[in-house]
Amino acid sequence: MASGCSGRWLIFLLMVILGTFLGIFLSRFGVLAKYFKNIVDVGFDTGSLDLLFINLRFALSFKINLGTFIGALAGVWFLR
Repeated sequence: MASGCSGRWLIFLLMVILGTFLGIFLSRFGVLAKYFKNIVDVGFDTGSLDLLFINLRFALSFKINLGTFIGALAGVWFLR
């Protein structure tokens, strides 16, 4: 198990990320889609640079859904 304060934060962050992935996966099913839709979807895109053989793009976005909260609660419960 990870020791120290930084290890606890790492485990918590991993649980939140796994919860978000779970929420994105479950949002693809019709019955669960309305429960796992994105609550917050924030991001920016700086555009792209097209050099004919490569297309460079920088973008950053955050998606928060019900799975994120479930992952956060699981992380807190796991670290108790």
